Amino acid sequence: MFPYERRLFQAVREVRESPFCDVMYERTGPGGSGEDPAGIFELMAEYGYPLSRRLKEAYFPYRYVALHWRSTDPGTSLVGEFSVMSLDTSSERKLLNVDDFVWDEADRQLLSELSILDDISRGGGGQLATMRFLPGVSSPEIWFLDRFNTLVKLDLDYRDYLDNLCMTKGVTGWQYLFADVPLGDREYSLILRDLQEMLRVFPEHFPNYDYTDLRARLEARL
Repeated sequence: MFPYERRLFQAVREVRESPFCDVMYERTGPGGSGEDPAGIFELMAEYGYPLSRRLKEAYFPYRYVALHWRSTDPGTSLVGEFSVMSLDTSSERKLLNVDDFVWDEADRQLLSELSILDDISRGGGGQLATMRFLPGVSSPEIWFLDRFNTLVKLDLDYRDYLDNLCMTKGVTGWQYLFADVPLGDREYSLILRDLQEMLRVFPEHFPNYDYTDLRARLEARL
């Protein structure tokens, strides 16, 4: 089993086994453990995407791993969701309807260069995390799209994204902790509430993770 295959499945299992979480949807896409990805990386390099060793180490052998859950605690409204894709799958998943996300004509070129990394739309939020694959670039940029609000570059690479996804379990809006946005502004009030709640309760329910850096990131954006 690949290291990040193990990490993702562990994160899913932690949610499934936690009394704090009610799993509404769970699915793993086609693929299989044990396949040698060398041929995939060689093919991607031939298409102009020579991935760094760091990203290759984050490979997992399924098209996607998906989960959607909500809190069982009536005192909190926390929900989490992800459908995160493997590197090769993401490189093939261009945005099909760029016009759905264009609120500024200047963004059209950028949007045309983005591929889907994490489809966060099952719960109706319409959010996507994407990667910007450009010829010759070994570590694609990560961009977060909320069709109702914003398009922001994240201070993450693909491997970082998986690490923090496992830690946050896909809590709505966790990506904003890695974006240059003012979370104290009114428009982010619901996101801020959920992030504060996550950082309050997760250390108890998922004690194997260190949330210190995420707390510091939240404070820096207030």
